[in-house]
Amino acid sequence: MAQDRRGGGRWMVAVTRRQGRGPDGAAGLLLCLVLVLCLACPARAGHLTIDMMVGSRDKHTAWAALLDHFAAANPDIQITHREVPMDLYWQRAGAKAGGPDAPDVAFWDSGKALRDGYAQRVVAPLPPDLARLVRDRFSPPAVDAVTVGAKVVAVPLSTYPWGFFYRKSLFRRLNLAPPRTWEDLLAVAARLKAAGVTPFAYGAQENWPLFAWFDYLDLRLNGLDFHRRLLAGHIPFTDPAARAVMARWQLLLNRGYFHAPQPGDSWRETLPYFYHQQVGMLLLGGFAAMHFSPLVRDDVGFFPFPTLTSGMPRYEDVPQDVLVVAPRAAARPEVQRFVRFLAETAELDRFNTDLAMVSPLRDGQGETGSASAGAGTFFENAGRQVLEEAAGFAAYFDRDATTPLAAAAGGVFRRFMAPPHDIDAALAELEHARTEETGVVLLGGH
Repeated sequence: MAQDRRGGGRWMVAVTRRQGRGPDGAAGLLLCLVLVLCLACPARAGHLTIDMMVGSRDKHTAWAALLDHFAAANPDIQITHREVPMDLYWQRAGAKAGGPDAPDVAFWDSGKALRDGYAQRVVAPLPPDLARLVRDRFSPPAVDAVTVGAKVVAVPLSTYPWGFFYRKSLFRRLNLAPPRTWEDLLAVAARLKAAGVTPFAYGAQENWPLFAWFDYLDLRLNGLDFHRRLLAGHIPFTDPAARAVMARWQLLLNRGYFHAPQPGDSWRETLPYFYHQQVGMLLLGGFAAMHFSPLVRDDVGFFPFPTLTSGMPRYEDVPQDVLVVAPRAAARPEVQRFVRFLAETAELDRFNTDLAMVSPLRDGQGETGSASAGAGTFFENAGRQVLEEAAGFAAYFDRDATTPLAAAAGGVFRRFMAPPHDIDAALAELEHARTEETGVVLLGGH
């Protein structure tokens, strides 16, 4: 779907229609004078083409509103906005990259997709003035996520930290506090199970709900650098540190702390168990806040994944959506104005609040009004606190992992969730995927 937003375009269309009716008299003379002036001083209307991956009506509405506000503030820029469904976006992004139909600005994933795009020269480093703007206006972890080497190569758009959602009333009834350490988590899980509540749930239909469990156990045990190198294929899964991750996971499974889903259950189909307090905690990203029933939303709390290793900095799983600029468009004034609009107004804050995500802008950077009260407002403060306390961001398993590893891991983890929870078999499959050679390059994440 392509849409044009021209700011002053409606006025130009109206003039064209009046001219077609054959003006006469004073009105015609006035119109002729206007046309002569236009020819003598031609308008320098710029053009900006933006591609966005849209997976929901809410995102379409929020993004369209942001572009409308940019168009109103920049009536001399003609905007062509192309929305592409999630299941087709990366296929088309690869086909368009560098071609005549390539956008000036495009949605992208952080992590491996961004590094690959930069290495393949379909993503351009931002000009020095815009790179300084990103460093000044956005949070340090968000800047780190869009930096390759010493170059800022994208503009942060949205962040959504992962962590545990829980029912406040359930925790009050059982006199439980959100756990801060691994020992706390085990104690809370034991209390929940003793009360007839399954501690954790996940959806079996999609691969990615289980990725966060591996990510967080690895980040909390081994740190961000190890995690990135492991998923990039630089460390074998035979490493004892990788086995330690699976051993912690196996302990939770052996104690019966996970709700066993039906094979076709999606993560959304775990929500009724959560609503009825049959499941105590859900490890999900902030996007889940948009999907909670309004009847329970005020009773939902959020806490970060507990610590496992004393002294380990707190690294968080924070998929970050970004916008990249085509190499041929990096220096164009229309692109620069759009980036400044995102960095210097409250529009990016509004966009993220409406989508139950957290703005990557530093606190208080927006200059025009306050953010709107979206469906995810209750999550925003908790999510922002997680981001502010983070020492660094992981991009999420399938955004950090090599293509063969990301393709294989979902099945490996689903099989591991079933008895006998075989660590050796899981690590052997992951190691096989790590060493697999492939010529296919996927530019997108999950």
